[in-house]
Amino acid sequence: MAPRADRDIVAQLVSQCRRGDPQAFEQVFALYRGPLYAYLARTTGDRHEAEDLLQDVFVRLVENLDRYEESGRFEAWVFRIAANRVRDWARRRKHAERTASAPPGGRENDGDGPLPGVLDKAVEAPPEGRMIAGEQIRQLETAMAGLEADERQVLVLRHYGDLSFREIADIMGSPLGTVLAKSHRALLKLRDKMDRPAARSDP
Repeated sequence: MAPRADRDIVAQLVSQCRRGDPQAFEQVFALYRGPLYAYLARTTGDRHEAEDLLQDVFVRLVENLDRYEESGRFEAWVFRIAANRVRDWARRRKHAERTASAPPGGRENDGDGPLPGVLDKAVEAPPEGRMIAGEQIRQLETAMAGLEADERQVLVLRHYGDLSFREIADIMGSPLGTVLAKSHRALLKLRDKMDRPAARSDP
C-alpha cells in the first residue's frame, strides 16, 4: 500500500501551488505520480492510456485546485479526479467499441482483460526466480480480471490510493456498506482463485 504523505507537508504544498509556485507543483507531481499511475494502469489495463490519463489528471488538478476545500485528505480529492477521468475514458471506449465492427469470429473487448504489471517488481527478480514470479503474476492478473469492474476498483483504490472505505464510497457514489461488501467479496474471490491449483491435462 502506498505510504501516506504527511498532511502538514501536503497542506503547505497546496498553499504554495495556489500561489503559483512551480517547485511546489513538481513536488506534488512527484508525490502522487506513482500511486496515481498504478491506479490508472490497473483500472484501464493499458499503460499507454494510463500515461495519457495521468497527464490529464494533473491538468485537471491544476485547473481545479482553487476548488479544493482543505480537509486533510488531499489524496481522496486527487483520486476522485482520477476516478472521474477513468469513467470518461471508459464511456468513450465503450462508445467506440459499439460503433466499430467486431473482428470476424472474435469478441469485442469489454475492458476487463488481464491487467498488465500487477506485480511490476517481479521483472527485477533474478533469472532463476522469474519463472515462478511470472506464473504468479499471470495467476493474479487472471484473478483480478475475473472480478467485477466495481470490485476491482474498490481494491485498487484501497491498495494504491491508500483511501479509507468511506472515501472510496464517496468517490464511487455508493453506500459505505456496499463498498465494504464489494471489498470482502472481491478478496474472497481472489483468495479462492489464487489458492486453487492450476488445472493440468493428462499426458
